[in-house]
Amino acid sequence: MKTTKPLRQAAKTLLAAAILMSTPNVLRAQNDMPQYVVKNGMMIFQGAPMLRIDINTFVDLGYGYAKDRYNVYYMGRVLPFVDPYTFQLKGGRVNPYDEGRRGYDGGYGYDEYYTGYMVTKNTVLYEGRKIEDAMANSFTDLGYDYAKDAFNVYYMGRKVGDATSSSFKVLTYGYAADAFNVYYMGVKMPDAMPSSFKVLKDGYAEDTFNTYYCGKKV
Repeated sequence: MKTTKPLRQAAKTLLAAAILMSTPNVLRAQNDMPQYVVKNGMMIFQGAPMLRIDINTFVDLGYGYAKDRYNVYYMGRVLPFVDPYTFQLKGGRVNPYDEGRRGYDGGYGYDEYYTGYMVTKNTVLYEGRKIEDAMANSFTDLGYDYAKDAFNVYYMGRKVGDATSSSFKVLTYGYAADAFNVYYMGVKMPDAMPSSFKVLKDGYAEDTFNTYYCGKKV
C-alpha cells in the first residue's frame, strides 16, 4: 500500500517536532562557526565542557556567540562586563573574523563588540592586566584577541612567540599567519606552511601537504 502525500508530510512534521523537542533549551544558529552542543546534560564547545552555565536559558546566537541569563559567551568563554539582557547580533550574515573590528558597524556588526584591550597614552592593558613592553603608540587591536605593535604580536594579552609583526594578519576561525608561520588561537602550528595555507570552514584548514582541524593536523 502506497503512502499518500498528506501522510508523508504529516510524518515529516512529526519527525521535525521530535527533533526540536529533544533540545528545547538550545537554539542552534545556521552558520559556519563551530557550534555549542549538549551532551549528557552538559554544554560542550569544541570538545570542552562549559561549567557554571544556565542551560535552561542558554541560546546559541551564532558565529561563536551565545548567552544565558547570566553571561554572554564567545568561543566558549565568558565576555566580562557584557549585559546578556541587551546583547544581540545585528541582522546580516557577516563573519566576525573578517569584518569584526573594534568600532565596526556598517550595518552588519554587533550591538556590542567586546575587546579585552585598552590603550592609554603610555600603557596597554588586557582585561585590566598591563602588557609588559607593549608600545602604546603603535599598538593595534586586530580583533578577536589578536593585537600587535611595531615589534610584537599578542594573543589575549600575551606575546605570540616567533610571530613577525610586520607581516602578521588574522585569518578566520581562530587562524592567523605571518610570512613564516601559521597560528591557531595564538599557538604556532609547527607543520603548517603559510605560503599555501588556506582556511576552509567549520575550523578546518589545509596547506599543500596537510589538513587541519582547530589547529591540529588530522
